[in-house]
Amino acid sequence: MQKVRVSRKIPQYPIESVDHALQLVELLGDHGSVRLKDAAAELEVSPSTAHRLLAMLIYRGFAERATGRGYIPGPALGAGPAGHGRIGELRAVPHPLLEELAATVKETVNLMVRVGGEVRLLSTVEG
Repeated sequence: MQKVRVSRKIPQYPIESVDHALQLVELLGDHGSVRLKDAAAELEVSPSTAHRLLAMLIYRGFAERATGRGYIPGPALGAGPAGHGRIGELRAVPHPLLEELAATVKETVNLMVRVGGEVRLLSTVEG
C-alpha cells in the first residue's frame, strides 16, 4: 500500500521517540505487518531501538507479535492482519467493479481514500 503525504509543519518542540512510535503505528496500519529490521530501517534507528518502541506498542495494544518474526496491528488500532477487518473489506467489496472499470476503459484504476490531509492507495487494477 502506498501513502501520499501532505506537507505538515513540524511542531516547535518535537519529541523524536513519540514521532517514531507514531510512524510505526502508521506502518502497521498501512502495511498490515512489519518486520523488526524493516521498522528499524524505515525509522533510521537501531534494531534495539525499534524493538523497544514495538514493545511499548504491544504493551498499549497498538501492535501484536505475529507468528514468525513480524508484528501486526493490535486491538487498539481496530485492525487485524493485512487483508482482514475494515481495510480488507474496503479492498474486497469494490474489487469486481474496479476490474470491470479497468477492462472497460483499458486503463489502470486506483481505489484511494482520504485520511486527514493524506491519500492512501488501497487497491490498483491494471487495465
